[in-house]
Amino acid sequence: MRLDFSVAVHSLLYLDENRPRKIASRELAASLQLNAVMIRNILSVLHKQGYIEGSVGKNGGYQLVRELADINVGELYDLTIPPTISYARFITGDSKGTKASSQTDISANISQTLTDLFTLADEDYRKFYHQFTMTDLKQDLQHHGYFRQLTNPANTENS
Repeated sequence: MRLDFSVAVHSLLYLDENRPRKIASRELAASLQLNAVMIRNILSVLHKQGYIEGSVGKNGGYQLVRELADINVGELYDLTIPPTISYARFITGDSKGTKASSQTDISANISQTLTDLFTLADEDYRKFYHQFTMTDLKQDLQHHGYFRQLTNPANTENS
């Protein structure tokens, strides 16, 4: 999986924590322990979608323009991890189906079967993320276990 989603989440939480100060990509890169170029690529996407504003130059930097409660985690996931991910690196067999001697040939059919399986799992994954806002992430960041309580209220009785 690509890091884009994690970079977006971490960056938005960091920008929220440091409001109203403008944050340079170098500072974000140090916090995320990643290359500033990678950070700027994700920040560009967040800027185009209206999550942040940014300026370049001596007094430049990035600021969060939306409230965390108004940012859906699933929307961020969809934005940074497109649904059309290629599953090719997870699939074995003849992906072109050219060697099939019959409809039951495993090598010829496994590619589509696994792609179907991965696609269904990905759809459920995305639905799960759409339950939460960035405020929920911040809450779990401060009090680990918050997500478990949200998704399974019975866990609060056992905590």
